Amino acid sequence: MIIKIKEVVTYGGHSLSANGSVNLTLKAAYSELSKTIQAMQMLNNDIDIKAKMPGANAIKLGSFRIKQIVVDGDGESVLKFNGLNDYIEMDNLNLLPLNSDDNKEFAVLLAAEIEEEEGGEDDAEE
Repeated sequence: MIIKIKEVVTYGGHSLSANGSVNLTLKAAYSELSKTIQAMQMLNNDIDIKAKMPGANAIKLGSFRIKQIVVDGDGESVLKFNGLNDYIEMDNLNLLPLNSDDNKEFAVLLAAEIEEEEGGEDDAEE
């Protein structure tokens, strides 16, 4: 089953390690908390991330995996992703709006193909 989640975030930075590992951080407001919780379904799956800035076409950022999701006391969340340089569009990461930009919020589309659980409650009763 393919799951797609659209969430409004701000850019929290990215880094590239010498071994080709790329870390990407996105931050979401309280209003996006339910979508952050939905994103937890994508743990241990490859996630294709696309970003859409206001007034621009969508750009593909690459294929990542969830590294960490942190929700603070205000309901704001930090989503950390990790991927390999070979599957990530580094030039597009550099196009993401910085916090100093006028409009720092943008939408991301997270898409992952996950396996559905076999069985369900009926199997537990047997």
